[in-house]
Amino acid sequence: MTDPLAPALQALRDAGFTLVDVPVLLPMEDFVRISGEEFRRRIFTTMDNRGTEYCLRPEFTIPVCRQRLAANPAGGRFSYSGRIFRNGRPGEADEVWQIGGEVIGNHDVAAEDAAALALSLHVCRSLGVAALDVTLGDVGLFAALLEALGVPPAWKRRLTALFGDPARVVETLSHMAEARSGITDFAGHGPIIKALSEFPAENVGQLFADILSIAGVKTVGGRTTGEIAERVLEQAMLAAEEMIPEAHAAAIRDLLSLEAEPDAAAKALDALSARIGRPARFQAAVDLFAARAAALQAVRRPDVRMRFAGAFGRKLGYYDGFVFDIHQTTRPDIGQLAGGGRYDGLLAGFGAAPGVKAVGFAVWTERFPGVPT
Repeated sequence: MTDPLAPALQALRDAGFTLVDVPVLLPMEDFVRISGEEFRRRIFTTMDNRGTEYCLRPEFTIPVCRQRLAANPAGGRFSYSGRIFRNGRPGEADEVWQIGGEVIGNHDVAAEDAAALALSLHVCRSLGVAALDVTLGDVGLFAALLEALGVPPAWKRRLTALFGDPARVVETLSHMAEARSGITDFAGHGPIIKALSEFPAENVGQLFADILSIAGVKTVGGRTTGEIAERVLEQAMLAAEEMIPEAHAAAIRDLLSLEAEPDAAAKALDALSARIGRPARFQAAVDLFAARAAALQAVRRPDVRMRFAGAFGRKLGYYDGFVFDIHQTTRPDIGQLAGGGRYDGLLAGFGAAPGVKAVGFAVWTERFPGVPT
């Protein structure tokens, strides 16, 4: 019987990718640390007799990076094919097959971003779907704008955590530019909160959790002491921060509302940078976007529609640059066929050599016609 995935795997081999495998049962720590506690609700967990938490493999990027960088800190080009396990969307299985690739090394960012998208599209065509819609995003642009505008640290952390959820980001912006209601109880503790804000949030959160535990508080309304501490810390930090000017909030809203083809988006982003004085980091992010848009010209085909959406991001916490989703033009209802992006910041924690960067993509094979689930 012919393997329906053979053309896709051959496309990856032809592009110089080496097929690798990682265990199905993986330590839980990496996924929670990198993607946050919210990700825990989407995965299947278990525990050994020593109390160590494990999970069934929910995705490939994190374990592939850990495994391959331990063998070679310079990286390489790696592909995978295997089952992942997540709480699926309504009507979809919790156990599905996924293929994909990771490009890890010292490379030209704009060129490799465009190449990753091009290969993703090629894999989709090899599985029988040609008419494709591509949504592009850039987490790095958003982060660079927040830094350029001098957004206070607590607000910046909150906005970064919410990126990819436009309604909640806009709601948060409205609170940042108006009188702080609901968190005035902390106003009298400003100097203490300011001092605490100089320490890593997780350390301060643990302090709060320990104080609650000493007081005999274990849970309130179903929340653990750690969850209570996190909420109190967040509200306290926000109360201590200054509000931002409406002009800065407007600049962030303008980025989030931008939707255009890549070339037009590059021009709009350059105009936004000029409007706020071309701060160095944001201008660098805009220039990178423009270089990527130019590189994407080679990817364009009549059956591919490509648009940038300033509010598009990912819930997986390791993406920090270019991101993309691919949908079937005639069947957007079945969800993304493929998606991926850049995750340079993830690598340091896995022992990557200096200057090593990474971009990758995954293909949801069960969403293609004729591919068994």
